[in-house]
Amino acid sequence: MRLSDLATAAGAFTLSRIALAASVPLLPRELWLPVYLLALATDVVDGVVARRMGTASPAGATFDAWADKILAVNVGWTLVNAGVVPAPWLLAWYSREILQVPMVLALAHRWRTGVGRPETRLLGRATTITLAVTTVAALMGYASFPLTVLVGCLGAAAATDYARLHFAYLRFEVP
Repeated sequence: MRLSDLATAAGAFTLSRIALAASVPLLPRELWLPVYLLALATDVVDGVVARRMGTASPAGATFDAWADKILAVNVGWTLVNAGVVPAPWLLAWYSREILQVPMVLALAHRWRTGVGRPETRLLGRATTITLAVTTVAALMGYASFPLTVLVGCLGAAAATDYARLHFAYLRFEVP
């Protein structure tokens, strides 16, 4: 994986998502939702641009995933600090990531060497979309506890699915 793979138009969209994520706590509350929605749009656009321009890469996919996490966590903590959602909800919102922590060392070598390129899984995508809907609901002032429970369940299922996949790679039994 090469860092130079990020010097693309798609990489610029991904970097802009990180800048937008960093700006949220500094902005007036009425701008949080539009900035979050703009950041979500960059997530859609960067993948489309990378595929259309033929610049998709393992580095770009990994960086995109980290940008997604930076956005989610930064907006989540902003909502907690503003009293919009209770802090324990973030355990459900980030259940997938919390449960994936033990896999980081095993995955780091795979991603660095390009073995077992990061891939999107159905449960992972469902978790991401449900988390985005939950965050938008919270930003709009709607009760989002049922969605929070759903995100927690989907996140745990996605983490289990990713663990199964990654441990299969470590045993060289690619499903």
